[in-house]
Parts: sequence; structure tokens; C-alpha cells
Amino acid sequence: MARQAAFNIGGSIFRAGINKIDRDKIYGYVEEHTYDINGDECSMGSVLNDGSTFVLSGATAIKKVDEQLHEVEKSEIKTVKIDGSEPELIPSVFDIESQLKEDDLEKVLDLQVELAYQLSFENDADRDIALSKLKTDKAYSFVYNYRADYEAADAYIISNGKEIFALTGTALKFEFLDNKTIIPIEENEEESAEEEDIDFSMF
Repeated sequence: MARQAAFNIGGSIFRAGINKIDRDKIYGYVEEHTYDINGDECSMGSVLNDGSTFVLSGATAIKKVDEQLHEVEKSEIKTVKIDGSEPELIPSVFDIESQLKEDDLEKVLDLQVELAYQLSFENDADRDIALSKLKTDKAYSFVYNYRADYEAADAYIISNGKEIFALTGTALKFEFLDNKTIIPIEENEEESAEEEDIDFSMF
């Protein structure tokens, strides 16, 4: 059974599964294979900085070390703010009841979409509540975290009246500057010409 998330819209609660829409299944994908002159498939590798050592793919790893270059386990690493204080852990969408806030549909255009999901329902009651409460000309914002983390994604739920989708990513904020351009004052050329002294030596 797929994990279910709870959503609250105006006091009405419905539960739904969040299924990632696989772009490869929609648009397809391309695989590249390289073969040598004998027809055998080649493996990827990298040449190290010394210019002579060749390492096959999968033979390298990223390690975290402290100031003494001792390896640090991932479980020992703690996230802190720039001032040294501990940030608030934002729970998973599956562990809380997400409050849906009605917003203009155009706000979705300001979302830098990273992932798209389709909501699924295990029973008709939840589906009926969702479709009856979600307006097709509105978007509903909420905070999305697949798992508990210190950062969360911005998210919107939208409906076409038959299916319901969730879009997650980063809401872009546009800052507009004031028009502080100084309008140049144009001088009257006729008046300027009259005020100029005549230099008789030019004649």
C-alpha cells in the first residue's frame, strides 16, 4: 500500500498517495553505448590529475573529513545556521496534516518546477472530497518535504476536475526597482543662441 498524505482544505480532510510522474515514460529517453573495434562494450572511467592513473566508474567515492583529515560519519554531521544555532526540522508531508491555502492559479507560473506528482486515492470518499473542494481555476499552496529535513520545497496542488496534481519546486520572487531616471531638461535652442555673445573677430 502506497504511503498516504493528509490534506486539510477549509476544514475538510482527504488522504491521497503522491506518485511521481516519470518524465522518461512521457517523453522517452536515450541510452548511449560505446563499443571497441572488436564489438565489446566499453566501460566508463576517469583519468586522475597525474595524467596516468585510470580509475573505472564506481571506484571513487566522496568522503567527509574534519580539520585533522579524519573521516567523519554522516550520522555525526549536524546542520547549523550561520549564527551557530540549530535550525528547525521540517517534518515529512506524510507525518503531518498539510494545510492547503487557496491562491491564484497564475502563482503556479512563478514556481520553478522540479518534480510533478499525481495524487491517487484508495477510496472514493477521499477522491470525492478532493474534487469537490479543489477549484479548477485556483491553486492550493502547501509546504512539501518527502522526508523530514531542514529545508522544504514550495508546492501547489491543482485540479482539472478529473485528476489532481502536485507541483513542487522553488517559488521565484521578482524584485522590481523604482524608476529613478532623471528626465533631462531640454534647453530652448533659440533662447540659448540669443544669450551667446557675438565674437566680431570671427567676421
